[in-house]
Amino acid sequence: MALSGSSARRYAEALYQIALSENAVPAFGASLDGLRRAFTPEVLRSLRNPGVPLRARRAGLDAATAAEPKAIRSLLGLLLERERIALFPQVADAYAELVERRAGIVKGRVTTATQLSANEREDLVRRLERSSGKKIRATFAVDESLIGGAMIQVGDRLIDSSLKAQLDELRRELAS
Repeated sequence: MALSGSSARRYAEALYQIALSENAVPAFGASLDGLRRAFTPEVLRSLRNPGVPLRARRAGLDAATAAEPKAIRSLLGLLLERERIALFPQVADAYAELVERRAGIVKGRVTTATQLSANEREDLVRRLERSSGKKIRATFAVDESLIGGAMIQVGDRLIDSSLKAQLDELRRELAS
C-alpha cells in the first residue's frame, strides 16, 4: 500500500529526518501514535474551530503536548497555524509506514475462505517471509466467497490461489 497523501508524506519524511538526526525514531513513533489516538475527530474539530481564536487553540495545543518531543510540538503548531491540523492523523500514519518500510517491513493481507488458527497464521507468515525475503506485517480476513484457498497480497503483489479464482479460470477456458 502506498504511503498516505503527498502532503502528509512530506511532513512525515521531514519529521523522520529530524528523528534520525536526534537518534529518536522509535520515540517519535511512540509519541505520534499516542497523539494520533488522542486526537479524536472531536479534538481535531475543536482545533479547527474558527470561532476560537488561533491564540487560544495554540495555547490549548501547547499545554496538551508539553511532554512531547520539540519537533513534534513544532509540527503540530505549524499544522495548526496553516489550518492543516486535520492532516495530523495521516502524517502519523505516513511516519509509521515510512519507519516500517525503512526497516524492511512490508504489509501483507491474507484473505481466506475460513478463519485460520494462530498457529496457521504464524506458519503462513513465516513461509511468506522466507519466500519474499522480507519481514511481513500481515492482516487477516475471511471471505467465504473464495470457497477455499487464499488471496495473498504482499506489497503490490497479489497471489490468488482461491478455489473461486481457479473455477473462474476454468470457466473462461471452457467458454473459449
